This record gives sequence, structure tokens and C-alpha cells, in this order.
Amino acid sequence: MRTRGGTPPGLDRPRRRGGRTAPAAALLLALALVAAACGSGSGSSSNTTAPTIAAPTDQAVYEGPGPYVPGTTTLDLDGRKVEVWYPADPGTETGKTKDLFDITTILPDAVKSLVPPELNPLYETPAYRGLPVSAKGPWPLVLFAHGFAAYPTMYTGILSHLASWGFVVAAPDFNERGLFAALTGLASSSAGATGNRIDESAVFGQTLALMTAQSATSGSPFEGKVDTRNVATMGHSAGVTPTLGFATDPAVKTFIAMSGGTTLDASKVPNKPGMVMSGGKDQIATIDRVRGLYDSMATPKRLVVVDEAGHLEFTDICLVGADKGGLLAIAAKVGLQVPELLARLFNDGCTPEFLPTAQAQPAEYHFTVAQLRWSMGIDPEPVGLGPGVVASFLPTKVTYEQSL
Repeated sequence: MRTRGGTPPGLDRPRRRGGRTAPAAALLLALALVAAACGSGSGSSSNTTAPTIAAPTDQAVYEGPGPYVPGTTTLDLDGRKVEVWYPADPGTETGKTKDLFDITTILPDAVKSLVPPELNPLYETPAYRGLPVSAKGPWPLVLFAHGFAAYPTMYTGILSHLASWGFVVAAPDFNERGLFAALTGLASSSAGATGNRIDESAVFGQTLALMTAQSATSGSPFEGKVDTRNVATMGHSAGVTPTLGFATDPAVKTFIAMSGGTTLDASKVPNKPGMVMSGGKDQIATIDRVRGLYDSMATPKRLVVVDEAGHLEFTDICLVGADKGGLLAIAAKVGLQVPELLARLFNDGCTPEFLPTAQAQPAEYHFTVAQLRWSMGIDPEPVGLGPGVVASFLPTKVTYEQSL
């Protein structure tokens, strides 16, 4: 069955309060009360311990924060950093401050020294570092891959959002094509500083093994708290490659490809439920490439396009240093020459002709959570995945298609 959603004709634009429609906010309040009433008992599977919600299929109930506080920590994978976001119980953040990200910590030393303190774009994330992982798990696991010239914490908004809805998110740093490598001229799509090709799907496999060991290790913060039999892969731009490549693993229940296409033929695209997301104005991963991936996928599948958004709308990068004119403006002020490719990349979604990030996020957040929860069996029936859900995001225009 194929269904399409778009901006329905003749609908008045509903008033939005706090970034969501009033009916959705009421449902989220009810959900939070139900979750609080469940107590602190630990369950045996993520399907039974994660909060459930009964809601009309056309309501965007997952666009706002979930019932948990997002925590964050950094793990080591044989010298490769893995940033992890996870659910923490409400109240554990009392007296603590949100995690601050300092982009200069991942810049080459020669560049770092050029950025004076007054221009350093410190960015407050939604997560709190070092909170105890909620014992209400075990929690399903999402493996996330960042894009070219990027880094995991560039996506802290959406990944913290997933944690608030009861997911552990493990995001390895693909150093070989990260921001440091791009600025020092060492990066390529598949080669590291030595020119050796890397198997990014294998990095996902190693990350899964790391989280399995963490969950099985006595005294680990994640002891008994990660359901590594209930996994999803997710990636942005160049990160779509390992997202698709590792989705064939038996533990993976679904994949979400954001702003990326593929040259794979249909026989090599994972035969799993999948979702493709994109910005309608994306000039890096154009809509025809994204559509090509969607068309090659097996059913059930879903396509979500935020019509006026660009390539970076799934990231927080447009918000970092926004009060100082944005990262490219900061680079210009300190005399840093940004390669043309990176300048084009870091403009796609951040300049005035694109939908502001804050207006694109509600649809992106909702569809991601809804797809994960349905595919992993937390929601026995799809919640917020009906074609009429696009009306919840007005005045933001969203094109939505599904084939079931």
C-alpha cells in the first residue's frame, strides 16, 4: 500500500505552543505521568520497559522531549572515541549543568591557536554528562554514523532526543573523514591519513561489540542496561554507507538514512524496514539521489522530506556560533581559509534561503522516534506515521510517503 502525505489544502495553520500542537502536548503530559507511575523496577526487555502510548496515527506525539533526561559519556574503542547518549531518570540532573561542547577541542593545533576565547563558539547541548543510566532498561541500541567533515557531537540535538525516548545511542568517531582530517587535507570518503581504506561497517560491528561488553561487565555504567539484540543503524550523508552496510546484521531491526543516497543496486539494499529523510533544498545529497535510495528499498519503507530544509538541518552545526555569525564567519574573522568544498557543505542549510534548523527539527525528531519505536516493537502499531501527521508540523511543509 502506498500513501502520500503533504501540506493538506484548505487547512488553517494551527497555533503551536512550545514547539508542538496543543493536542500533542497533552498526550506527552499524559505519557510522562504514566511513566512516573511505573516506578523504578527493572524489566527484562526493552519492549516491556519502554513507555508505550496509544495515540491516533496522525498525531506527532514524539516531536517533543520524552520522559527521560538525556545523559552522555565518552567511551574508547581501541583509540577511537565513541560518544554515547542514554536515558537517565528525571531528577538525576538536579544541581548539574548541561554539557558544553567546545569545537576547538577537535580542531588541528594550528587552527585551534587562531581562535581567541571571545570567538570560541561554546555550545550548550541538551544532555548532561555522567548521569547514571536509568535502570528501567535494558534499552534498545542505535548505532549512529556522522557525515563527512563532521563529528558525533555535531548531532547532539537529535541523538539526545532519542535518549529522552528510551534509546542508547552509540556514535563512533570516523576520524578518517572527520572535521580534523578534512581541515588538514587527510580526509576522503573511504581512506584515512595513511591512505588505507577502512571498512566503516566493521566500525559499527566493533561498536556493537563494545556496547555488548559494556552491558555484560560488572560495574560498568551500562551493566545490564543495553539490549544489543534490538538494534537500529542510522547515519547522515557519508554516514549512510555504514548505515546500510551494517543493517544486514541479524540484530538490526531498522535503518534510517538521512541526507544520503546510494549506488547500490536493489539486491544489495538491506531487506529491513527503512526510512529515508532529506531536506527538499539539499544540494549535497539531492532529492533525486535520495529518491533513488527509497525506490530501491524493500517494503515497508518511508520517505520524509522537509521541503525547505538543506543538508545540515539534521545537525546542530547551524546553531553553533550563531550569535557570532556562524562557523564560517568565525573562520573568516580569524583568517582561516576554508576549502571550497567545506564552505559549500557548511552553507547548505545554514544560510537564510533555507528553513531554520529549529523549524525543521520537530518533524525530524518525531519521524525518527516513531520509526524506531514501531520497528523495534515498542509500539505494536505505528504511532504518528499516518499520512495526515504532516498537518502537525505546519507552517513547516513536510512531504511524506510510505509503502507498506
